[in-house]
Amino acid sequence: MLQSGILIPVHERSETFLFDRILTDIGDNQSIENHLSTYSYRLKNMNYFLKKCNNKTLFLIDEFGTGSDPELGGALAEIFLEEFYHREAFGIITTHYSNLKILANELPFATNANMLFNEKSLEPMYKLVLGQAGSSFTFEVAQKNGIPFGLINRAKKKIEVGKVRFDKTIATLQKERSKMEKTSQTLKEEELKAREESKKMESINVKIKQKLESYQELYDSNQKTIYIGQKIEDLAAKYFNTKNKKELLSEFLKIIEIENSKRTKNNSKEAKIQAQKKKEIVQEVEVKVEEIRVAKKEKKIKANLIVEKPKPILKVGDRVRMFDGKAVGSIDKIEKSKAVVNYGVFTSTVNIEALELVEAKKN
Repeated sequence: MLQSGILIPVHERSETFLFDRILTDIGDNQSIENHLSTYSYRLKNMNYFLKKCNNKTLFLIDEFGTGSDPELGGALAEIFLEEFYHREAFGIITTHYSNLKILANELPFATNANMLFNEKSLEPMYKLVLGQAGSSFTFEVAQKNGIPFGLINRAKKKIEVGKVRFDKTIATLQKERSKMEKTSQTLKEEELKAREESKKMESINVKIKQKLESYQELYDSNQKTIYIGQKIEDLAAKYFNTKNKKELLSEFLKIIEIENSKRTKNNSKEAKIQAQKKKEIVQEVEVKVEEIRVAKKEKKIKANLIVEKPKPILKVGDRVRMFDGKAVGSIDKIEKSKAVVNYGVFTSTVNIEALELVEAKKN
């Protein structure tokens, strides 16, 4: 996509690579006319890959090594993979062969990956997980599609115990991964709740602080009133004894001057505090207004971009896919608001509202 001039959906700090050659082996190109079986065609492709492959090559291979005896074809595919690896080529390979999964796990610059499946319904979750090989869910899918349990057990006995254990281990790991995903989601929700609670507590703390400050102000005011009252009481007692009006007025004016000087200082401090508070409030309001303005602008742009299309009526035989997925399947059956979608390897029951039409059934 990038080399074709198309923007790719990656992180802004992602690094990519420009390839001199892109090699692909996807699909089945057997030919009766040219006397080519599936495997012959694949070997012909591999021979071409070996001639052209280098450290500036990207190769894409689907179902690597298939078309022949699994053990023999798997062994040859393993050698091809080792050769590509030693040539430092870049590539993506899909396979069901366990030996290739093991090899990828052993090579330091290769990695396994798998698409997550719901462990109960075996429906795809459309999530790519790196670092872990995937299970083919061979027997699980067979059981889900109605193959008798007795036949599945007989099939299990036909193959090596080690291979069953290996595949079972991978399946178990995938189930554990799925559980971890759910746990992670739960933890995120709990974290969000904790943050909300923290915000509430902060709000309560602010209110409590404001109340304490108001109580402190009230206490200080009462103390001041008591202090002035005591002073006046002392002056009254002194005047009662001396009858000296001049001294009384002088002392009284002193008290008033002292209190007025305090009031001037307090007013100056309060004015500064109020000015600072006002400034902070104005800044906060400006930020909020800007956020609202940006949100409205984005909403307006999105509203202009969205052009609603009439939703087609899905029918049996239509090729469809889920809105948030890539896998394409055909509708086998429709029951009320549910559709049974056949993906080839397995079928899945999906809500019709979650499906989009890829190709209508040809009459």
